[in-house]
Amino acid sequence: MTVPLATLVVLWGFAVSVALKDSLRLVRANTFLTHVVEPVETLTAALQHERRMSMALLADSPTVGEVGLKAQRSRTDAARERLLAVHRGPELDDVSTELLDLRADALVQDLEGLDVLRAQIDRHAADRDVIDRATVLERYSSLVAAGNMIYDSAETGDATLNREIRIHVSLAHAHEIISYEDALLTGALTAGAPTPAEHAEFVKAVGAHRSRYTEIFKGFNVEDRLYFERLQRSAHYLDFRELEDRLVADPGTEADPTVDAGQWHTASERWLNDLVRFHADTRASLSVRATDYAGGVLLRLALAGGLGLVAVVVSIVFGIRTGRRLVRENRRMVRALEGFTNERLPTIAELVHEGVEIDPDEGAPLRDFTITEVAQVHEAFAQSRRAVVAATVSEVAARRGLGEVFVNLARRNQVLLQRLLRLLDAMERKAKTPEDLTDLFEIDHLVTRMRRHAEGLVILAGRPAGRTWRRPVPVVDVVRAAVAEIEDYQRVKVPPIPDDLAVAGTATADVVHLLAELIENAAMYSPPEMQVQITAQAVAHGLALEVEDRGLGLDDDKRESLNQTLAEAPDFDLFDSARLGLFVVARLARRHDIRVRLRPSPYGGTTAIVLLPPGVLVTAEEEPAVPEPRPEPRPRPRMEQPVAIPAAGEGELPRRVRQRNLAPQLRDQGEAGPAAVAGGPAVRPPEQARDLMSAMQQGWQRGRDEVASQAREEGRDDHDQ
Repeated sequence: MTVPLATLVVLWGFAVSVALKDSLRLVRANTFLTHVVEPVETLTAALQHERRMSMALLADSPTVGEVGLKAQRSRTDAARERLLAVHRGPELDDVSTELLDLRADALVQDLEGLDVLRAQIDRHAADRDVIDRATVLERYSSLVAAGNMIYDSAETGDATLNREIRIHVSLAHAHEIISYEDALLTGALTAGAPTPAEHAEFVKAVGAHRSRYTEIFKGFNVEDRLYFERLQRSAHYLDFRELEDRLVADPGTEADPTVDAGQWHTASERWLNDLVRFHADTRASLSVRATDYAGGVLLRLALAGGLGLVAVVVSIVFGIRTGRRLVRENRRMVRALEGFTNERLPTIAELVHEGVEIDPDEGAPLRDFTITEVAQVHEAFAQSRRAVVAATVSEVAARRGLGEVFVNLARRNQVLLQRLLRLLDAMERKAKTPEDLTDLFEIDHLVTRMRRHAEGLVILAGRPAGRTWRRPVPVVDVVRAAVAEIEDYQRVKVPPIPDDLAVAGTATADVVHLLAELIENAAMYSPPEMQVQITAQAVAHGLALEVEDRGLGLDDDKRESLNQTLAEAPDFDLFDSARLGLFVVARLARRHDIRVRLRPSPYGGTTAIVLLPPGVLVTAEEEPAVPEPRPEPRPRPRMEQPVAIPAAGEGELPRRVRQRNLAPQLRDQGEAGPAAVAGGPAVRPPEQARDLMSAMQQGWQRGRDEVASQAREEGRDDHDQ
């Protein structure tokens, strides 16, 4: 229960801190007024006056001199420095919001262009194309608008106060419209009369501020509404409105102006001053109301926070007392579960293999739980333990039975295959034609592959393959025997292999089987026109054999998964029969401490690296003088293909190869007789064909007799190996 209680405390503290922060912000409404509203209003008022005087200067007003404009710019700079000082200082830390900070930063950034604007206005006297009145009006108005946007960032948390704040913001915008209108007309009337564009902009501004004040008036409280009604009945407002109506109806001309510039300045200045006082009074009243509201919020916060704190403390005390007992009993049960999962369960399979009887309740925690739910969980856990143990025992028994089935079927197949091999050997001896002998060789080869697949089942069952050698076998013979056990042995290229190493007789059959599986995979998953390369090289820790294909290769995830299987040699997955050869290779590698790893080939395929450890190898000095029988079957070239004779090596005399330079169409046509010389078909005499076949049969028979004699000396038949 610690986590939910801690979460409750954090949430309570967060809610109290947020509410307290909002309440304190309301209490510090006067601070906000002093450090935010007043500096901004002072700055906007100064910018409005500077805008008006700049518009008059651009209109070549004789009443606006450089001294007056410079004094107004100094007042504007003072207001700007005050705002910047507040912006950089810590005064706003307790009253500002994120939105207020963003808008204040925007205003400060816009003020950086004020000096550039002033310089352009000053150059207007020398070059009137530098800037015009419309641009100056727009640039100053954007600065004032950025200042007014700061008011929009104030939030109190009370709907009534928020509505009044929105009204105050609207008043600031409406006041800016009148000030904008005043600056526009000041420049236009000083120049003589408004241009059509300026008159249209003036009419738009008049309609905008009148509509804005009408909407604002609807939202005033009773006190502010009465105050504003008195202002609208005053002579200042009536004179200002009468001049607006005259200018809207007739903008006048430079020769006959509708309104005098001085008359307009007097009326607009008096009305703007009245509006400034109205804004200040309503703002002060709003600040007082916000402070009163904040006091009530703080009182409610204290009550809610105090009661919430009491509830949190009670929950903590109750949770600690109940949680200690709950956690203590759960930890005891969890320790028992972890011990069963991490220590007991992995040994169950081994114990079942050894014939040990398993007690499902061994190591279970005592049933002395005081919490009902924990006791129920413990009972469910006990039932799960029994089910897991029973399932594990059943799985081990099933795997053991399946392994026995594999061994039984494989042994039966091996017996039949050995008989078939003997039968094939006898048929090969009796073969009459080369074509028959070739077919028998192909069948012999397929039977050999079938024998390897049968041995794979025996290996997966954890039994030895059955074939062994008493003496070491040279590595080159082991590699050739492995090549002979695949279908496309013609595609396998075996460069010279070091002849000073041999494989121990006890490991020869397993190494041959392991290499055959890898070579067969390389030939199967590469294009039929590509060769499979086998290389061997002595390394510091044994002999490295590489089987490289030039197929499509494997992606990284697939290759890493296969390498993990080869390294760990897990139990054979009955649902992954497509990778049976991979499990056989992994099992054989683990049996002899052989390391097998796959890596990308530079030709795009995959390279299988087989590292034979020193325990599997013997040196040439340890081999006997009498050659041992080699694993069968031996690779046989196809009868219809010519046997290539290697070229002479360095230091040897060149050897003549019969029909090497003869056209392919003329090869293997026998010796030409008289008919061939005359241009007719070449005919072999019957006696010559008989002698040739007899010589071939005698050569084959001598080879078989030599192999059989050598096998009898070793006490076994060559096919039994």
